[in-house]
Amino acid sequence: MARSAARLSSGSRLSDYVGLGVVAKAFPAEKVRQILRQTGRESVRERALPAHVVVYYVIALALCMQVSCREVLSRSCDFTTWW
Repeated sequence: MARSAARLSSGSRLSDYVGLGVVAKAFPAEKVRQILRQTGRESVRERALPAHVVVYYVIALALCMQVSCREVLSRSCDFTTWW
């Protein structure tokens, strides 16, 4: 039996259902940091947006293409306060 593709209800956005906590669970912070170390891309200095946070931001941008970059960044920064 063929299935139809899942769709969000009209007016809703993926970002309304998927938070960065879900992204962090799928891509654990230590694993992201390990990959950044292995590829020589880890942060050298302490920055406002460390390399591992930028990775989560880029993933979030890809998941939430219909949301503005500013809103995604805002949610990413909010996420780092409890992380």
